[in-house]
Amino acid sequence: MPSKLRNIRTILFSTYSLIIIVVFSILVVWFYWWTSDLLKKNATASLESIGQSIQDQTDSELRKMNDVSLNVMYSNLVKDHFKKYLADSENHRTAVQDAPANVPGDSSIQSAKELSDILTAAIGPSRPVEQLYLYDFQGRVYGNGFDNGERAYDPAAKPWYEAVRNAAGKYIDLPVADAEMSKYISSSEEQYSVSLFRLFYDNYNVPIGIVEVKQYANKIFQGILNFAKKNGYDENVLVFDGAGRIVYPYSADAKRYEPYIQFGNERFGAGLASFTSSFRNPGTGERELLSYHRSDFTGWNTVMIVGERKLLKPLTAFTRTMAFVAVAILLLAIFLSFAAAKRITRPILKIHRTIRGIRLDDLGSGLVTAKELNSGLNELDQLHSSFVQMSSRLKQSMDQLLLSQAQELQSKMVALQAQMNPHFLYNTLATIGAMAEENMNEQIVAMVGNLSDILRYITSDESTADLETELEHTSRYLEVNRIRHGAKLQCEFDVDERLLPIRVPKLIVQPLVENALKFATTREPPWAIRVAGTMQEEEWRIEVTDNGPGFSEEALARLKERIAEAERTGVFPTLKLDGMGLINVYIRMKLGYGERFRFEASNRPGGGAAVVIGGSARMGG
Repeated sequence: MPSKLRNIRTILFSTYSLIIIVVFSILVVWFYWWTSDLLKKNATASLESIGQSIQDQTDSELRKMNDVSLNVMYSNLVKDHFKKYLADSENHRTAVQDAPANVPGDSSIQSAKELSDILTAAIGPSRPVEQLYLYDFQGRVYGNGFDNGERAYDPAAKPWYEAVRNAAGKYIDLPVADAEMSKYISSSEEQYSVSLFRLFYDNYNVPIGIVEVKQYANKIFQGILNFAKKNGYDENVLVFDGAGRIVYPYSADAKRYEPYIQFGNERFGAGLASFTSSFRNPGTGERELLSYHRSDFTGWNTVMIVGERKLLKPLTAFTRTMAFVAVAILLLAIFLSFAAAKRITRPILKIHRTIRGIRLDDLGSGLVTAKELNSGLNELDQLHSSFVQMSSRLKQSMDQLLLSQAQELQSKMVALQAQMNPHFLYNTLATIGAMAEENMNEQIVAMVGNLSDILRYITSDESTADLETELEHTSRYLEVNRIRHGAKLQCEFDVDERLLPIRVPKLIVQPLVENALKFATTREPPWAIRVAGTMQEEEWRIEVTDNGPGFSEEALARLKERIAEAERTGVFPTLKLDGMGLINVYIRMKLGYGERFRFEASNRPGGGAAVVIGGSARMGG
C-alpha cells in the first residue's frame, strides 16, 4: 500500500502551504513596518503642523498690536497733539495753582478731545486692540479705548517700566490678570491681558513717553483655546519666552514645566528654530512627543506635548486589526492551497497524451469514457471524469456554433426567397399587356425599363448596398406603381444626404414601401407614401409612413409574437407578410447589426402606419 506522504495532494498541500506562510509572513512584516512608520510620520507631521499653526495665529494677533503701536509711534499728528496736550495740561495746572480764580477756560480739554480723535484714527476702525495708553515720564498717562482720559501713575509701581526704557524696540509683557478689562467681558472668569510697549519719540528722536497697546490674552491665544476643545490626544500646549518665563498657561506650575523649558532651551541654544523630539517625562516616566516652535517676532517658544501612547493609539488599533486580518487571511490561504492541491493531481504530461489521442469525432461519445488512464491514483480518476464532462461541453459548444451558422444561412435563404413578391410581378406583366392593347408604348418602355432594373438589383450577388442605391431601387418600384395607378399614388422622399453612402443590407427599404402601399390601397385614393431619412449622431434612421388605415391590433400582436419567437428559439421563421415581410426585415437587420439596431412598427396619431428602421453608420458597429 503506497504511503500517504507520497500522495500528490499531500505533497502539493505541504509545498503550497510552506510557500504561502513564508511569502505572506514577509509581506505582513514589511507592510506592518511600512504602515506603522507612515502612521508615525503622519502623526508627527500633524503635531508639527498644529504647533506651527498655533504659533502663527499667536504671532498674527501680536503683529496687529505691534502695527497699532507703530502707527502711533510714527504718526506726527499723534506726536504733535500729545506734546500739545501735555503742554496745555501743564499750563492749566500751573494757572490753577497760581491764580485759580482768574483761569478762563481749560484748553487741555480741547487738546484731550483732539488727541482722542487722532488715537482712534491711528488704531483703525477694526479696533485690533482693546486699549491704548500713552505715558509720559512725569507720571501722567492718557488712555484711549474702554478707559479714556488722563490719570496719574507711579513709574516705580510698574514692573515693566525699566524694561521698556531699556528695550531697543518692542517689549511684550507676560499675561497678567486685568480686573479693569474683566469689567467689559460678560464672563464670571477673571480675564488676562497682554501688553506690548514701545518708547515714544518726538520728531528729534528724543523719547517723550511710552506707548502701550493691550489685548485680551484669550484672543491672542485663541488658537490654543480652540485646539484644546477639538484635540483627541489630550495634548498640552506650553508657551515660554527666551528667559524661561511661562507665557501660557497663565497660572501654570513652573516646576511641572521646567523640564520642557530646559530641554527646549538646550536645543534652541544649538541653533534649531523648530524641532520634534521624543522625551521621557521625569515625573510620570511616560514617553512623550514634543514639538517645539520658536517665533522670531516675539521670542516666544510654543511646545506641543502629547504622550506617545495616545498619539500612536491609531497604530495600536491598527496592529490588533492587522494581526487578526493576517491570521484570517493566512488560514484562508492555507485552505485554498489545500483545495488547489486536492484538484490539481494529475501530471500535465498524461493530460497532454490523453488529449492528443482524442479525435473530434470522439467528443461527447462513449469512446472517451471507454479509455482508461490506469493511473492507480484516485485524483487522476477524478480528473478523468472532469475531462469527460469537458469534452461533452465542448461538443455542445460546437453543436451550438454549427446551429448558429445554420440559422444564419436559413435567415439568408428566407430573405432571398422573400425578395420578390410574385403578385407584384404578375400584376406588372398584366398591366404591361393591357397597356400594349391601348398602344401606350411610352409607358410600356418606362415600365419595362424600371422592371428590368428592379430584377437586376434583386438578383445581384451583393448582400449589401449603399442607401443611395437602395433608395433608387425603391424609387423605381414606386415609379412602376405610379404608372399602374396614375395620380392616385403620391410619393415623397426626404432623406439627409449624409445617409446616402452608408452601407446597409440590400432590399431593406423597398419592402417597407411595399408593405405601406399594400395597406394604403385598401382605402380610397389618393394614397400617400413618404420616405424620410435622418442622421442622429452616429445612427442612421429611415421612416416609411402611409395614409392607410394602419396596423390592426392583431397584426401588431402577430408581428411582436414572431419577433419574440425568433429571439427565444434562435430559429428565424420563414413566414412572410407578403413579399419581403416585416419579420424578414427585422431578421436581416439583426444579422447585420447584432443588438444595436432600431426596428419599430406603429400607427400614427393622425392615421396611417409608420415603420422605422435604423442602425450604426457602420454595419456591425
